[in-house]
Amino acid sequence: MAEAGRVISLEDAFRIVDETLAGVRLAVETVPTRTAVGRVLAREQQSYLDLPPFDKAAVDGYAIGPGRRGRRAPPCRQDACGTGGPGSQGQYRVVQTVAAGQAGVAALHPGETVKVMTGAPVPAGTTRVVMQEEAEQYGEFVKLKEQGPSNFCKQGEDMKRGDVVLPAGIVLRALDVGNLVGCGITSVEVFRRPRLAIISTGNEIVDDPALLTPGRIMNINGPMLAGLCVASGLEVSSQVSVLDTPEAVSDAVHAGLSQADIVILSGGVSVGEADFVLGALERVGLRLHFTRVAVKPGKPTAFATVEQFGKLFNREGKMVFGLPGNPVSVFLMFHVLVLRAVARLTGGPLRLRAFTVPLGGAFRRRHAERAEYVPACLTNEGRAEMLAYHGSAHLLALTRADGFVAVPFGIKELPAGASVEFFQLPGCSQ
Repeated sequence: MAEAGRVISLEDAFRIVDETLAGVRLAVETVPTRTAVGRVLAREQQSYLDLPPFDKAAVDGYAIGPGRRGRRAPPCRQDACGTGGPGSQGQYRVVQTVAAGQAGVAALHPGETVKVMTGAPVPAGTTRVVMQEEAEQYGEFVKLKEQGPSNFCKQGEDMKRGDVVLPAGIVLRALDVGNLVGCGITSVEVFRRPRLAIISTGNEIVDDPALLTPGRIMNINGPMLAGLCVASGLEVSSQVSVLDTPEAVSDAVHAGLSQADIVILSGGVSVGEADFVLGALERVGLRLHFTRVAVKPGKPTAFATVEQFGKLFNREGKMVFGLPGNPVSVFLMFHVLVLRAVARLTGGPLRLRAFTVPLGGAFRRRHAERAEYVPACLTNEGRAEMLAYHGSAHLLALTRADGFVAVPFGIKELPAGASVEFFQLPGCSQ
């Protein structure tokens, strides 16, 4: 544990997680496409269909073909023929009306047209559909303008059978599910949802306000972590609170590993007299990769994996994250490190989105031995405004935040307008 006990940079923590989990993947399962929102796609998906599957009308109107110039209509009364008058050129005989979902005539003959609704198939050889607003119909004849846009979609112009719809490794959105179903793909192979066990440690925490006495506080981290897991498409296998004793923590970790891929503990991860998490992880047979990270908030953060596979631990990929007790630290490190491990297990993308923006106001700090993440909101002008923030226990500050401004190691001051890295985290602002 001596090596694991040194303070490492956040970049080194990223590298260790990536290298430790390289090549580890959860099992693949097949699910109905309609239920796959939030799942990570395990296989490239190719279309089963041409899209559109036939030449179809893009507007309500009249289909005409090449060289199908209108003919003179037979004589009729002026009031019946409309403004075109009897014998006008550009007039067509309407041979059928086709709505979406119906089959139309196979092909047009000279001087004929088919009235089509939006989405309806057009006859073979159609060159354009004249919008109904540009037509004058009387009886079985219609006068059409013969110049203008095509107003119809050709078979396969959006997607051809066998074309790639989506690559492997993406988190499926509702939009993706719609596209897959539209291409005839009714089931997909996805990675199993990671299962997480959540353990809140501390003699001071309670889950019922009726149990609050001097020195005790509500258990914030457990419910928050469970909610973050659900919002991230993960499965919570258990959520427990335990006392600060070596036996209680060890038993909880052991039980969590028996049913989950990832165990998350909050609190008890430092090196104080009542901090038993690190010892419990070693006692259970885990290998500690790091225990302290040069980041504020979140310095006492641990990462461990199963070192010896026995009857209980018969699969790869089981790991434990020990997070600090303060809720802002828990919120940040869940997004920064836990979701990184999830991405490695499922082959999905990293969910931490960062971009550069100007800083709204000057920033100063007394110490610069750690990278610091400061809650901030984005203004309408695209500037990052750091929020009033009382430290890592001030969870309410995040209700107004869009994410965090990253202040690098060694930087004590940043002037207004300085370019800063902004991490937009899901679950911050509304």
